[in-house]
Amino acid sequence: MKQFPFSLKFSIPAILLIFGTVLVGAIVQRETVQSFRRVEKDVSDNARFAGDRLSGMLEYLYRRGDVEQAEVAISKMRNDVNLRLSVLYDEKNRVLLATRYELRDRALQNTPAANRELTFTQVRETLSGQILLSEDKQKIWAIYPVPLKMMPGELRPSRIGTLWLEYDLSLLKQRALRDALQRSLSAAVGLGIFCIAIWFFFEKTLTRRAAKLVAASHNFAKGELSIRAKIGGSDELAQIAKAFNQMAKRIQADTETLQASEIALKQANETLENRVRERTASLKEQKEKLEQTLQELQQAQAQLVQQEKMSSLGQLVAGIAHEINNPVNFIHGNITHTIEYAEDLLKLIELYRYHCRKYVPEIESKIEEIDLDFLSQDLSKILTSMKVGTERIRNIVLSLRTFSRMDESEFKTVDLHAGIDSTLLILQHRFRGNNKLRAIEIVKEYGMLPLVDCFAGQLNQVFMNILANGIEALEESRINPETDSPQIRIRTSVIDKGWVEIAIADNGMGIPESVQPQIFNPFFTTKPIGKGTGMGLAIAYQIVTERHSGKLRCCSTPGKGTELIIQIQIGKKSSKIEPFKSSTRMAKSWDDKLN
Repeated sequence: MKQFPFSLKFSIPAILLIFGTVLVGAIVQRETVQSFRRVEKDVSDNARFAGDRLSGMLEYLYRRGDVEQAEVAISKMRNDVNLRLSVLYDEKNRVLLATRYELRDRALQNTPAANRELTFTQVRETLSGQILLSEDKQKIWAIYPVPLKMMPGELRPSRIGTLWLEYDLSLLKQRALRDALQRSLSAAVGLGIFCIAIWFFFEKTLTRRAAKLVAASHNFAKGELSIRAKIGGSDELAQIAKAFNQMAKRIQADTETLQASEIALKQANETLENRVRERTASLKEQKEKLEQTLQELQQAQAQLVQQEKMSSLGQLVAGIAHEINNPVNFIHGNITHTIEYAEDLLKLIELYRYHCRKYVPEIESKIEEIDLDFLSQDLSKILTSMKVGTERIRNIVLSLRTFSRMDESEFKTVDLHAGIDSTLLILQHRFRGNNKLRAIEIVKEYGMLPLVDCFAGQLNQVFMNILANGIEALEESRINPETDSPQIRIRTSVIDKGWVEIAIADNGMGIPESVQPQIFNPFFTTKPIGKGTGMGLAIAYQIVTERHSGKLRCCSTPGKGTELIIQIQIGKKSSKIEPFKSSTRMAKSWDDKLN
């Protein structure tokens, strides 16, 4: 059974209060319903009596032709305080007489009895009255047939009118409600006295004694083992108190025995702890040495694996770029001539059509079959699209060659902007939007950089790792795809005349300050297991600082974004600053090399 959440001191009065409230509510509801039913019955009987009496009187007066007395009989109905309206309708449902003068000569649809036309018809057909209760039970209607004045030659009246009496129950029900509340109040007072008596009984026989037992239990739980519950009697609570006292006595004896054993055990533990402490210090020193050696081995292994992967990837990319370049150049070079030939042939066909206007059925049928006009317009568009596509492939091949740098594995002078652009082109599929993130905007703020002496392939690897981390930061930052615009900003500049600076920033959620000092440590990652190795930024840091004697630092503001800044020495060979080459000029220089 589920434990009761409140103490008996509060739960018993609460239960009695709830029980009394529910019972009083039920009594009030029952008295109110019975009072309302009595009111409805009394008014219904009064309406039936008044309807029988008034319909008979009106029938008598109309047979005598005494219309004035009939009007007087209707007007006397105003003396009944519960009767709101009395109306006499003719056989065509028009008002003949009414206690409200403004209703006379109105049709049934313009009176309060507008929705009772069917009931009027039934009353005339059966010549028997009906007593109806409204849907809101605030009105009672009495509807009775009244034979009107007979026409000359009739033995019995053929014209049957309808008497409508409307009684208001609202005032009567209000008085009945007050009477029901008064009767319920006396019952509630008696019930309250009964509940108070029950509460005093439980307070004396149960609640106070249970409180003593609970207090003794709490003190015993705090460590006062000599405490005992003093509850007299022979009921269940007294038996529980007796069992509690026996249990406390036994626990006190066992505790004293355990304390003596604990003192002896404590002395033995102190001797053993001293020996363990000495041994632990020795093992800890050996463990630290092993962990340092293992970390160095893991770092070296990861760097070798990464270096081998990049080397294999560079060879593969360079080989594919070389194999694709020749056929693409062949296709691209011939498309220009194909466009010229196609235009010449289409012009020749137009000349033939202009000068040879003789109708040849086979030729005209073929022209209609191939839709020559559409073919002439669409052919040049198709060839132009093919030319654009081959140019796109040539640019991708150029970027792959630039990124791999297999022909520049030594320390050489290169254009850093070309390496950044090639890396962006390779990662362009990740810049496109999806259902969680809008397309990432790449903002380039390139300065006037000189050619820099470096290991180009390794620097491209640094750009790749930093840009990939920025993309993943934007994907994990849950940017609103409808309002926010994810962005990566790349800024390059020359500082102190001997250094170049490349800054790559994103507008993601940033890096917490507690994590920032560790981001360049090997194997450190904040990503879930299986999504990150923790070596990307560590390898980038090693390439920049050790291989190029440069600097790599992180500037991040939580909630605003992260910026990684790379600084590399220009070198003696690059004292002359040259303007940045566009991608078109770079593509042209590579075409010259490949051809």
